[in-house]
Amino acid sequence: MGKANMVLQHAPDLVDPVISGATGLNEAYTVAQENKAKANSAEAQLAHLREEAPELADRVVEGALTLAGARAERTERVEEDKRQRRVATRFLDELVPPLAQARGTRTFGRYDPAYASGTPITREIIAHATQALAEMDRVWQERDLP
Repeated sequence: MGKANMVLQHAPDLVDPVISGATGLNEAYTVAQENKAKANSAEAQLAHLREEAPELADRVVEGALTLAGARAERTERVEEDKRQRRVATRFLDELVPPLAQARGTRTFGRYDPAYASGTPITREIIAHATQALAEMDRVWQERDLP
C-alpha cells in the first residue's frame, strides 16, 4: 500500500499503467521516488533562493521565471557584485594611501593649479573628498575593519 500511495502522489500518470499491468509497481515506485526527490530538490532550491534573493523567488512562484533562470540570474548578480567590489577596492587602494602619505608634508602648500593635468582641485572638490573620507570611515567602523 505504501508503494501504491507513493505512486499515486508522485507519479499519478503511472497509476493506470500499473493497474492495467503495463507497468510494474516497483518500476512505478522507482519513478515516483525520483519525482519526489526532484520536487524536494526544487523546493529546497526555491527556499535557498528565497533567502538569497526573495524577489527572484517570487518571480519563480508567479511563473515569470524558471528556477534555473532565477539561479542563473542570481549567479550573474553575485559575479557582478564581486566585480564591482574588486574595482572599488583597487580604486581605493590606489587613491587613499597616497593621500595619507601626503599628510604632514609640504605637498598641499606646493599645489599649483597651473600644473594640474586634469580638473584643477577646488575647495568644493576638497569638501567632497572630505565627505567621501568621512563616509569611508563610517563604513569601516560599521564593518569593523582596521
